[in-house]
Amino acid sequence: MHFLMMPSRKRFHASNAPAASAAILLLACIVNVVVAFAPAPSKIGHRHYNIRMPSSTEMMASPSALVSTKPYFADYTCMDKHDDNSSSSSTVAGTANMNNLIGSGKTAIVAGATGYIGRAVVRECVSRGYNTISLVRDTTKAALDEALVGSSLVECDVQNVAEVQRLFSEIASGKHAFSTSSGSEAKPLPIDIVCSCLASPSGIESEVYAIDYQATLNLLNAGRDPSISARHFVLLSAFCCRNPLLKLQQAKLKFEEKLYEQKDMTFSIVRPTAFFKSVSGQYESIMQGNSYVLFGDGAVTYCNPIAETDLATYMCDSAINEKQWGRILNVGGPDEPLSNKMLAEMMFRAIDKPAKFVYVPTEIFDWSIGMIDWIAKTFPSQKWEDVLETAKIGKYYAVEDMLTTEEEEKFGSIKMMDHFEKIAREGQDPFTPVRATAVISKTMEALPAISISIPVGFGLLSKPGLVENVVASSPLSDVPLLIAGLSDNIFS
Repeated sequence: MHFLMMPSRKRFHASNAPAASAAILLLACIVNVVVAFAPAPSKIGHRHYNIRMPSSTEMMASPSALVSTKPYFADYTCMDKHDDNSSSSSTVAGTANMNNLIGSGKTAIVAGATGYIGRAVVRECVSRGYNTISLVRDTTKAALDEALVGSSLVECDVQNVAEVQRLFSEIASGKHAFSTSSGSEAKPLPIDIVCSCLASPSGIESEVYAIDYQATLNLLNAGRDPSISARHFVLLSAFCCRNPLLKLQQAKLKFEEKLYEQKDMTFSIVRPTAFFKSVSGQYESIMQGNSYVLFGDGAVTYCNPIAETDLATYMCDSAINEKQWGRILNVGGPDEPLSNKMLAEMMFRAIDKPAKFVYVPTEIFDWSIGMIDWIAKTFPSQKWEDVLETAKIGKYYAVEDMLTTEEEEKFGSIKMMDHFEKIAREGQDPFTPVRATAVISKTMEALPAISISIPVGFGLLSKPGLVENVVASSPLSDVPLLIAGLSDNIFS
């Protein structure tokens, strides 16, 4: 425990500097992997692609019938059912549904369309008959994503106010309508829904206010313009905003205030508890025979995550259900409260392996935050402030419940066990952030006497040469820049 004590500034610059710097780096690395993956934004101009619209039979069938590489969110209910009666009834039901499309003759704009939830929202909008516009960073890459079939892909820098306004004007005039891809005359369609699935990739202050607040506000203001007069705004927010200790939550709340202040568009604020990907990050580790890492006794927090397809349905429903307008809508999946240990046991059952665990005290987050906070104050830098915020994010999601308890706040039919059985059959969802738990698990099992020092010392124990070389070659003030590079090596 002696290395957890804060050295003086003079001593830090002496012989203890490499070890202390490495410890801080590795603490930040571990906490950083708790944050869910999201792609980083980039600045680009307009480019427009159309992806072939599927037939009514294709659209209502399992995505495996559409493409060779099916979207991850394939139809759970139809899996492994290949008998003729099942196929016939599915086709009949699909045809019937296609004859009553609520989105026919209307436009839906989805920002963040290539993200985990955005892709599912695009698919839901297309299935409802909307002229669906997917705002993306790179149409060339997005065109390879079969989840976006039937939508028009349009490149847009959502942080650029003028570009967003110009694009909305073009959409309102019919320029990017899917039906114009063959060269037919543009037909103006009213913008019925603007759906923001935007989220910053890291949660640090500069990004959350640029993306979760300002970029989302750009979309709202463009939709409110009298020349556009979009009808309804759907915001993908977060359940954790009820206890806003983090910058990302505060930025989301600041935008929510803007929604309430304006009267030009109706709106719904959807706050999901957690995503399936968020509780599946240890799949690869336990498949390799490692123990599942639990914080505390494994029952520190409870949750009821919601499937991306169910959430997309809920979000689109909120745009047409007047009872949900102007409200904050907390929503979770159909499961009863699930602890982390219960989730782990379900995952072990799905892969048919005996459950085994290692337990890590939640106090490691306090130690990590304390050390990083000391460094940030001793060597003031925005880089260290960002590392500190990342550490706080890690702790938040390790100790806070993501659970809806009211029946009206539960939605959908897909349960966590359905998801675990699915990834056991088909492999992990590529959007799932892989947790750096294998190293922790192995270290704690091999060296139980020093497990209390996890994660402070595990990097020094596993690859001391790498850490020594990196720290020795880099100024202390630039250490945060090395976090991503160290992650690739330490966690391999």
